[in-house]
Amino acid sequence: MPRLGAKVSLLRCTLLSSLLLLLVCSIHETEQNSYCQQIITERHLAELQELADTQMQHPGRVSFKFIDKMQLNDSICYVKAAFPLLGKILERTEFKENSSNARKMQTVRRMYHSIDENVDPCIREEDDEERMLSQMCFKEFTTSPYEMLVLVKDFFQDINQLLQNQETFEKDCSHVYRRACPGPREAESPPEQRRKEPPGREGLQEPLVFVVVPGVVAVLLAVGGLLFYKYKCRVLERPLEDGGCDPEEPERRALQGARECPELETQDL
Repeated sequence: MPRLGAKVSLLRCTLLSSLLLLLVCSIHETEQNSYCQQIITERHLAELQELADTQMQHPGRVSFKFIDKMQLNDSICYVKAAFPLLGKILERTEFKENSSNARKMQTVRRMYHSIDENVDPCIREEDDEERMLSQMCFKEFTTSPYEMLVLVKDFFQDINQLLQNQETFEKDCSHVYRRACPGPREAESPPEQRRKEPPGREGLQEPLVFVVVPGVVAVLLAVGGLLFYKYKCRVLERPLEDGGCDPEEPERRALQGARECPELETQDL
């Protein structure tokens, strides 16, 4: 009986330890979700929209790397792949020092860094394989500053929606990147500004230049040589204006005038 009582006590301790561990994990997960859900606020999103509105009349263009959301067609993987690129966009976006826009951008940067400041980041970092494959999805965009800031605001809205749904971002996105991203893309404009080009046209431009230019040069040299040869022949064959006498040798013309200019000799007679 004493031995049985010891086993029962050990079992009770094991169960209590397991329950306590589950309770601690549950509390930690609840705290983590609560922290992540409170990072992005409506105030942040409103300030981003205000920043974008101030750039509506800006005539310039900006280029940046990002992810095509429609191409990836997976909200979780889209956020995981584009989150590091978002940080680079925020660091490059500058406004006049001490202006209201500069202060708003600083607030947005702090919000961005808060997402990863916790012991357990709100967005799990990609592993080595995911990171390598997600780079194949990077695309170069060229837009107006307004369109870029609207894209940033929409991206934060996507993050906030997933965090409110208690998304942990533990999904392995390797297969998504393999399926959707064949390789890096060239610089693109917004969809409404894209123009369709004939397939293979760009690849033919450079070889065409190397073939056409030497051909044109050769033709020009040949034509120039032919014209020079015809001009030389005409000069040699053209009768001299003074009746055939060489104007550069007046003394020889006087001595040999009778032999070279018989017409003048006949007139003297």
